[in-house]
Amino acid sequence: MSVEFTASDVISVVLDLENSLIEKITDEREENGVEPTADNKVSESVYRLFSSATRSAPSEFIRKNIMREVIYYLLCSSCGKQLLQSITNLGNSRDIYEANSWIKENFRNSFTVERLAKERNMSVPLFHQKFKHAVGMAPLQCPKRLRLTEARKLMLEEDRNVTEASFDVGYESLSQFIRDYKKIFGKSPKEDILNIKNHLKK
Repeated sequence: MSVEFTASDVISVVLDLENSLIEKITDEREENGVEPTADNKVSESVYRLFSSATRSAPSEFIRKNIMREVIYYLLCSSCGKQLLQSITNLGNSRDIYEANSWIKENFRNSFTVERLAKERNMSVPLFHQKFKHAVGMAPLQCPKRLRLTEARKLMLEEDRNVTEASFDVGYESLSQFIRDYKKIFGKSPKEDILNIKNHLKK
């Protein structure tokens, strides 16, 4: 059995990381990983992933989260910098990394690609091309994914209803929020949260 994940899987984890951790991973002075025990934790997480696969009816929710854990510890391990740079090309795209960091901190607010491009002295087409190459998705897809992930967290951890969560993360249209949510997570917000809570009770 092997563990396989895509660039999108890694990018999804990177988007959730604290900026300070990403800076440590990409720091030229960091040669042995961010966490000394991260290499061992990778092995432990992979073992748990394999164990979950042997169950008669493994939870897809649990499997995906263990996979994210594997990716997290890989990023924190001795090969983290190489993995991050090979996936996102941040080492050669500092301006794009800074733009992505700004988006992570301001994802609730509206902004334009024109503004981000102008601040980095780029044309819109060039900025769009470099951003997508480095991060793996278009500039305006990042805040959308961050908003939806945060809304999911609010509904799970703070018991917010769908309307409250959608407006809290910056959506102005509830119907648009539901459409986007279903496109990313495969279910409507209510169905998704109910499904997760049912799995957590087992």
